Amino acid sequence: MLKAIDLDRPGGHAHLRAALHDGFFLVRNTVPESLLDEAYGFLHAFFALDTDAKHACRVPGSNGQSGYTPPLVEHAERGAVPDWKELFHWGAPLPAHHPLRQRYPARYPDPYFPDHLVPGIGSALRELHTRLLRFQHDVVRTLAEALGAHPDYFTDLLEDGPVVNRATWYPPMDQAPSDRHVWAVEHQDFDLITALPRATSAGLEVLVDGEWRSVEAPPGHAVVNVGMVLDRLTNGTARAAVHRVVARPGQHEGRLSIVQFCHPAPWTTLTPLRVPGTEEGPQRFATLTADELFQRTMYRIRRLEAPPAPAPAR
Repeated sequence: MLKAIDLDRPGGHAHLRAALHDGFFLVRNTVPESLLDEAYGFLHAFFALDTDAKHACRVPGSNGQSGYTPPLVEHAERGAVPDWKELFHWGAPLPAHHPLRQRYPARYPDPYFPDHLVPGIGSALRELHTRLLRFQHDVVRTLAEALGAHPDYFTDLLEDGPVVNRATWYPPMDQAPSDRHVWAVEHQDFDLITALPRATSAGLEVLVDGEWRSVEAPPGHAVVNVGMVLDRLTNGTARAAVHRVVARPGQHEGRLSIVQFCHPAPWTTLTPLRVPGTEEGPQRFATLTADELFQRTMYRIRRLEAPPAPAPAR
């Protein structure tokens, strides 16, 4: 059973830290259900397009952080079986002259919306991005005090960060190229936190005390997942939980989900906090920047695109 956090009455620090230690918890979602339904309708229409139309929506040079990604591309680790899923990513643009965009251009690709194929999809997904980000900021402000930080500590890290939204279509398993039941193999997210509103069907599982447990967000709620960044910042007080997406026996339909990853600005240095009331132990993690952690993880999941080959000598 997931612990629940009420943003209006969050409870004591012990309750919040216990939820962070679990790595997954429930929060009442402030995103309107009608907007979520509208977004799912547009995304269903997009993923139902023919292969050529979807492939034309890929965004070169974005490392899959904008536009469409076909199935069997993403891996949890190098050498792992690729996930059976299709992706569509979007975010909000930064001005071209912004120093973060000039310094880290691959982290800030322009969002791409296929309105010519699915009229109206761009407006709905932009609004969903704004509402989900507002919700996530409310969540991290609630968590900050329990970790001994100023309420604005985490929102400062997220200012102008490359927050990414992901729609994932998990095709029916009977269409998979091999005999399998796992859509996405076990992994941890590498952001600060992730918001997961209700999906269209079951499938999400989290590893708790060596046992896989099914997790679903009821209507009006979102599951919030601790990412590697928060794990590192708290020296393990908050734990980046291991999770996967699995088709149940006899589940023949596909599954569509929407999540939002909250990444700190790439120039952020991830130095662990001193969390009051916790046992003083050895520092578990080396100090990295948010971009260094991102690059390392993208390499492991085979999502770093190779740099252009040098021009041949004349």
